[in-house]
Amino acid sequence: MTSRAWSLCCIVLLASLGAQARAHEGHDDAPGTSQAGAGASPIVRVSQEARANLGLELAAAEIRPMESTLAVIGEIAPLPNRSAAVTSRIAGRVTWIGVAEGDTVRKGDPVVEVESLQLGDPPPRARYSAPLSGRVVDRHIVPGDSVEPNAHLLEVADLSQVLAVGHLFEGQIGRVKVGQPARVRVPSYPNATFDGVVERVGSALDPTTRSLPVYVRVENPDRVLLPRMPAELAVVVEKTDAALAVPRSALLGDFGNEFVFVEEDPEQGLFKRVPIVRGLADDQFVEIVEGVLPGDRVVTTGNYSLQFLPPYEAEAERQAGGAHSSETPSAGSRWPWALGLAAAAAGAGAVALARRRSARRRA
Repeated sequence: MTSRAWSLCCIVLLASLGAQARAHEGHDDAPGTSQAGAGASPIVRVSQEARANLGLELAAAEIRPMESTLAVIGEIAPLPNRSAAVTSRIAGRVTWIGVAEGDTVRKGDPVVEVESLQLGDPPPRARYSAPLSGRVVDRHIVPGDSVEPNAHLLEVADLSQVLAVGHLFEGQIGRVKVGQPARVRVPSYPNATFDGVVERVGSALDPTTRSLPVYVRVENPDRVLLPRMPAELAVVVEKTDAALAVPRSALLGDFGNEFVFVEEDPEQGLFKRVPIVRGLADDQFVEIVEGVLPGDRVVTTGNYSLQFLPPYEAEAERQAGGAHSSETPSAGSRWPWALGLAAAAAGAGAVALARRRSARRRA
């Protein structure tokens, strides 16, 4: 090898080492900031103990009929044709009451007695009976009260069916029609849903609230819905036969920036935070237009706490980066090694050159 060729070899070697050092400069970033991970959805890891403490519950994304509902605030009321008042036909004084508010009565059961103001010894008395079977929902009298003719003494209602009376604001009125299905919830039974149908819509706005009443007839076989209970009505205004949907409780974040946690690896307890795009929504489910696939298991209970866990993939990258740096020389530590290699190569070349020159002289 000529000295010129050897010099060129050294230059090429050093240039190559310089290029490798410059290429390595992009790998000195902080953990979790590598370009390979940019835009990736973070994965969190939940131990079995933490999973039990959080009470994690999951549900599968599935194809199902979907509805769009209109939320309306209202209260429970008895049906007008299934409630009746007990009144006195005479002026007098209440001498006996056989029922209390909340009691159940049958039609014809005696409920109140009134002593007439007419003179007599004894004064004549009138006993009144329950006009229908049901529950005493209101009582206005106590023994000894004076009553006038046609005074409202008490009220009995059949609560096997009730009305949920909501209040539509002007922007909602055009979306509600008689016959639409509806679901009713009350705070007293937060986990129960009562099915109903829009029976009628009011004909005039309330001058104070500028709202229009809507009346939903609801089946109440267990008589748990009581008059004047506050209620939330979800009136179904749109339907689709098939949509990919998840429970509403699976969604986190603000509208337009929502996400869910999808189970990635059940054995390792890995969950991936996945942004979604929503479609139709009702009081129970939300259609997912983009983000999850049928069969994906999403977290529906305990998911709020998951968003505060550190990303598992960033930790894995940090550990991988630490292992790599401990086994492979860094860019700075490569230079002494590279120069030593170059010096050894130069020495070997010089020895070979000297041997060729000595051989030529002997020849």
